[in-house]
This record gives sequence, structure tokens and C-alpha cells, in this order.
Amino acid sequence: MRSTLRTATVLAAACLVLSTGVVQAQDAMTFEKKDPFKIGYSVYDMQQPYWQEYARGVQEAAEAAGAEFVLSDQKSSQETQVSGSLDLINQGISALVVSPVQPAALPAVIDAAHEAKIPVLIGDVGAEGDYDGFVLSANYDGGVLAAQYMVEQMADVAGPKEVLMILLHPGSAVGEVRAAGFRDEMAKHEDFTIVAELDGNDSVEGGFGVTRDTLAANPNLVGIYATNDPEAIGAVQALAEAGKEGVTIVGFNGDAPALELVKSGDMAATIRQDPYGQGKAAVEAALTLLDGQPLTYSDEATKSIYFPVEVVTADNVDALMAPAE
Repeated sequence: MRSTLRTATVLAAACLVLSTGVVQAQDAMTFEKKDPFKIGYSVYDMQQPYWQEYARGVQEAAEAAGAEFVLSDQKSSQETQVSGSLDLINQGISALVVSPVQPAALPAVIDAAHEAKIPVLIGDVGAEGDYDGFVLSANYDGGVLAAQYMVEQMADVAGPKEVLMILLHPGSAVGEVRAAGFRDEMAKHEDFTIVAELDGNDSVEGGFGVTRDTLAANPNLVGIYATNDPEAIGAVQALAEAGKEGVTIVGFNGDAPALELVKSGDMAATIRQDPYGQGKAAVEAALTLLDGQPLTYSDEATKSIYFPVEVVTADNVDALMAPAE
């Protein structure tokens, strides 16, 4: 009964945060390593390969530290994000890693964790509230790398060059930063014009639709930057349907299906994230806090810890696709 009441309280508090946007500041925290030692991970959706790899990184780092790994799958549900995270807290975990479906619902969960002397590390997506660290890819740098690669590939192409940018859903914090990096870098090159910036809804279908529509209005399109790989895959399909060749497509993630398309030459490149490495880094940050030590942030203001990204092309894709030993 106590757990049920507490769940209801936190769900109500999360709804209040969502409606008001008010976040209460936390005092400096002292965290507690409990016995038995458990580390919990509330994951966005285990149906997605990216989050499977993130969870694997969290699990292996937790077990290497002598902790039991406990998983809660949000299944892309905001409500499950809150209730599942609370359930992990009630199981007596010592640290919580959360990859949130809805960052605005985080503050109430963080408050509950801090009451139990549990550090909270946000793993990717977006962060709100008085979290203790935010581990994510260097998304802005990834956008810059995508633009630089595209410009290099067209160095010998004369005249004006038209480019489409496919965005993630409105409000996506990482999507906005990935787009900003690409946009800022492209602004340095007068012969390139971003003719459209369209929402691809994070999906293959969305990438297909916006590419098809843009081609109808801009038949001379020479480049497409998609801010995730599913959208890039949709762009590949739309170009194939239209019989359009010679368009440089750059995605973002490094998902296995995209790597296959890079290998086959249907995609020029993707910006590879390392979800496995990020998951390990989140646990390592939690262990540092449990030891009473301060974290070193890439950005103090947002408590962010940036994880590097890289460009994957036909030149290096085979090494990345090789099975791990």
C-alpha cells in the first residue's frame, strides 16, 4: 500500500511539473551505497537497438562494480517512465540512470531519489530538474561533422548546391542541437543552401515523406542531412523510388541498418554515437558520486558530460560492423 500511495504521489507531482514548469532546487546531496548494492536503469524503450546497447553498457559497468543490475522498460510511455523509476527506487537501488521519454516528468522522480540518497544520472534524450549528471553525445559537434563531410564530398561540384535537413520531432533537445551544428557550419559556405528544414517525426516513414515532398519542389537537391538514422533510411527509400541518384545522405546514430546502407553505398555516412560507452560512463559517474567525489562536467551550467561522436563512411564501416570479441 505504501508503494502504491507513493507512486500516486509522484505521478501527481510529475503532472504538476509538466503543467507549471516549476522545478525546486535541491541542496547539496550526500549519497548512500546500500546493501545489497543495486544500480537501476529506466530505459526509454528496449525495442530500439540504440537503447539495447545503452542498457548493455549500464549493465556491464554495474556488474563490473559488483552491483546488481535492475532494469525498468518505459516502452516509450511517460507514465511508465515515472512509475517504473519509482519502482526502482523502492527496490533499494543505490544509483538511478534514466533515459527519459519525457524530460519534463523527471523532477518529481529526482526528488524521490534524492530523498532516498540516490544519485540520478540522465542518459541522453534530455534533462530537467535537479539531476546530478547528464551523459549524452556531443550532438552539436556531430552536426558540424555532418556538414563538413558533406562539403568535402562536393568540393569538385560547381555552382549552388541545395540541401535538405530532416529534423527530429518538435521539442527534441538533442535534435535541435544536431540541427544547430549543421546549420552553423553550412552558413560558412555560400555555395550551399538549406532549402528546407522539415520534421521527419524520428521515423523511416517521416524521412520518406519529407524527402519525397522536397524533391518535388527542389529536383536539383544534392544533399540530405537527417538528424537520426531512421529518417535517413526513409530518405534513401524516397530517392530510390524517384530514381534520383547522386544525392549525398548523412544520418545520425550509427544504427546497424544505417551501417549496412553505408557499406552498400546507398548512404554516404552517418554520425555514430556510442550508446554502450555512454551507459558505462553514466554508471562510472554514479560510482564517483557514491564515493563522495565531485564529477567533472563538460558543461558546468547543465551538468553535462559529453561523449564523442565520429563520422562513419565506407572507409571505416567494416571495422565498426565487426562483431565484438
